[in-house]
Amino acid sequence: MPRVLIILLALSLGVFAQSQASHTVIVFGDSITAGGALPKEQRVKLWVTQVQQQSAGALTLINEGKGGRPTNSLAEFDAMLSRHAKADALVIALGMNDSRDITPQCIPKAVANVRAMIEKARAAYGAEPPVLLVGPTNINKAALGPTKPIANEREAKLRELGAAFEKLAAETKSEFVSLFGIVPDASLLKDGVHPDGAGNDAIAKVMGARLKALRW
Repeated sequence: MPRVLIILLALSLGVFAQSQASHTVIVFGDSITAGGALPKEQRVKLWVTQVQQQSAGALTLINEGKGGRPTNSLAEFDAMLSRHAKADALVIALGMNDSRDITPQCIPKAVANVRAMIEKARAAYGAEPPVLLVGPTNINKAALGPTKPIANEREAKLRELGAAFEKLAAETKSEFVSLFGIVPDASLLKDGVHPDGAGNDAIAKVMGARLKALRW
């Protein structure tokens, strides 16, 4: 009997340890992921950092954000895959920079690029790790800089991109979350695009909950 109890205890401890193992999540995004626009004193507020800290060890987020990155960054995506041989989940958070293109080609091009990324990720990591597509954040039209003359058109493209990514997620059996409308206008006063610390708090709340809900 004692031997049986020891075996059962060992098995239960093994299951517990496995359930407590940290999941590695790669976040491939733009400047809102990279956080370069945040003042130095607010860098700790970056949503990627917050989500990892608030997970209490359950998640390890690898920040693969880069300022100015559009969806047409397949070469950079390939390089990212070569840097990371394994991942438990992949987040693709792009679209803000694509919204500068207000032509009819914007949406189909972005969808084709993200679809290619999903295919490349599954070829590298297999079909099991979840892929989470993120609909881009909203903008503060009044605070925009060079693209202020096309503020209405750019906002419309962001909405369209989010809807298109949601549809793509369903088609490819990926996951989806929208960040449009999450960031308060008061958190976008710098340039209408990049959220401050409080804006990152809002993003972290949504992204943390969505990642927690993934089926690992």
